[in-house]
Amino acid sequence: MADTAEERTATGGGSPCLDISLRSVTSHLRASDGKEIPFTRAILTLRNVCDAEAVNVVTHATLGQEGGTIQDVTSALSHSASSIPPGGVVSLDVYDLLLPAHPGTSSKIHMFGYRAALNWKFDLAAWAQYRPSFSAEPLQTPVFLWSLRWSVADPATGAVGLIIEEIKG
Repeated sequence: MADTAEERTATGGGSPCLDISLRSVTSHLRASDGKEIPFTRAILTLRNVCDAEAVNVVTHATLGQEGGTIQDVTSALSHSASSIPPGGVVSLDVYDLLLPAHPGTSSKIHMFGYRAALNWKFDLAAWAQYRPSFSAEPLQTPVFLWSLRWSVADPATGAVGLIIEEIKG
């Protein structure tokens, strides 16, 4: 997976072990007509940048759809690692994991396919709680905020592009 200019990364706030980033990655998606179309995915990544294992890792996320309520979609992340070794990485596909967990979007995606997410603005907030293996005290990362919007980048091919904007808090 290649990084793009839209990559957004931040650490700090007393929690230097986990680096959280969101980046767009070129991919493909099978459309309802069976065709494979170019599709840009949003990949949420947690990277352990410390020399110690991060244990009891719990990834949290909320997703707000334009004009709708904010949904806690943490349950969609329940399969993510409970520990991350030094230098380890956990990557999560926002479209595959978070959008289906959003009740309003889920029903639309199941009925209309990926196009249900087009031209809607989604606000994603992500953070993690963890404990460095050398510490008894749990830590929490800052909350990271992004705005995502999928749209048809090339009508001739049906290619879907993604714009990621960092929201300053």
